Amino acid sequence: MQIKSKVLIAGAILSLLALTTMQGYLTFNTYDLRKKSFAVESRQKIGRIVKTSYVDSLSWYYRMDFVKKIPEYKNGNITKQQLLLELENAAKARNDQFLKYYKQGAKHFNLDNRVLFKKVASTIQLIDKKGNVENLIVENKNEPVFLLGNNFPLNEGLLINNWNWSFNEEFVNSNQENDTVIIKYRASLYMKIVDWDKIILKQLLLLFFIAFLLLIFLITLTTYSIRNLLKLKRVSDIKTDFINNITHELKTPLATLSIATKTLTNKFAKDNKDIAEDSINTINRQNKRLQNLIDQVVDNSLGYNDIMLNLEQVNLSAFINEVCDDFSLTISKNIQFIRDIDDTEKEILIDKFYFSTTIINILNNAVKFDGTVLKVKYFIENNTHIIAISDNGIGISKKNKKLIFGKFYRVSEKNIHNYKGLGLGLYYCNQIIKAHHGTIDVESKEKEGSTFYIKIPLDGRKEHFISR
Repeated sequence: MQIKSKVLIAGAILSLLALTTMQGYLTFNTYDLRKKSFAVESRQKIGRIVKTSYVDSLSWYYRMDFVKKIPEYKNGNITKQQLLLELENAAKARNDQFLKYYKQGAKHFNLDNRVLFKKVASTIQLIDKKGNVENLIVENKNEPVFLLGNNFPLNEGLLINNWNWSFNEEFVNSNQENDTVIIKYRASLYMKIVDWDKIILKQLLLLFFIAFLLLIFLITLTTYSIRNLLKLKRVSDIKTDFINNITHELKTPLATLSIATKTLTNKFAKDNKDIAEDSINTINRQNKRLQNLIDQVVDNSLGYNDIMLNLEQVNLSAFINEVCDDFSLTISKNIQFIRDIDDTEKEILIDKFYFSTTIINILNNAVKFDGTVLKVKYFIENNTHIIAISDNGIGISKKNKKLIFGKFYRVSEKNIHNYKGLGLGLYYCNQIIKAHHGTIDVESKEKEGSTFYIKIPLDGRKEHFISR
């Protein structure tokens, strides 16, 4: 059972880890695919905005302004830098119109306003009649000329497309001869998505939230299942232990009864009144022992709501002293029994039989679990009657403190019970004190002993109790 439980728990944890990993992987993939999809959608929408006759006309105007300046450059009237600056200025003069148009188009096509556009001249070549090529701008080598859009760094943008354009310009050269130059021009289109991750996360927020809730549900369900499995295992172990224990407890009186009965039926016993009388006494004692054992199981299994109290007004100081007097007669002289009982005039409503049973049970446990020094202390503090019962016995480990008031629980070491009993005593004590609207708890350290605290409120009134 123990091995099966461990295998089941390990399997559940591994399954949870596998499912969590898979969910994380799928979530990351979803995020990555949505990011790529958003980029494709944005590229398509930008294409619809800029591939229009209006944008083409703006581009035509600044290109023609640039082309008209080329003869001046070829004749040595302006430098290359001045020529390229002319192109940049011509485009800049029309950029405000473009940005206004782009903004309207973005709104029309539902393009996020954080998607920016940039157009640059990335390559410009001049080819003369003899086929000689002059590179004004070389792509990926020279700084491109900014034309339209938002002027963000190219390394922060994504390349959308390249447009190639070619034009022949005729002019009169410095020798007063007709000449021709071929202009080869490439424009590169870029886009930049500002706060890209935030945009995608916002779009996938609901999906991530649902995935998170499912993960929490899965973890909770697995944890709950494991806890229930452990609880069921513990209950099963306790029941098995109780059955084995009570079977052992029943064997002794039954075996003695069997021997006594055989003795009575023996011819020799019939002729000997002393033997017969001893056998009858043995039968009566073992019968009483069996009855007490059954009563212990029945009575000690009652919950506090089932305990009917016969309440009496008593002075707790005097009552505890009486209980201690009776108990001291039953213990060995080797056991040191100390009392520290405050003499108070306060009275309390209790059931004397049940309350004395609780104190005696705790004291008997102290002796049973190797206590040689016992101490009973009584005092009133914070409007509460407090009874502290201490011993120097084997003590209770931290993990077992919460379990000792459970039904059928018994102290054990490595599943071996070294002390007899049905594991009902402290459970019964706890139910009795609860019926008196009090509490019982314990402070303990292994091999140093334990102290049980019984606390009953000072202002307990009769209507608060179940009486009989």
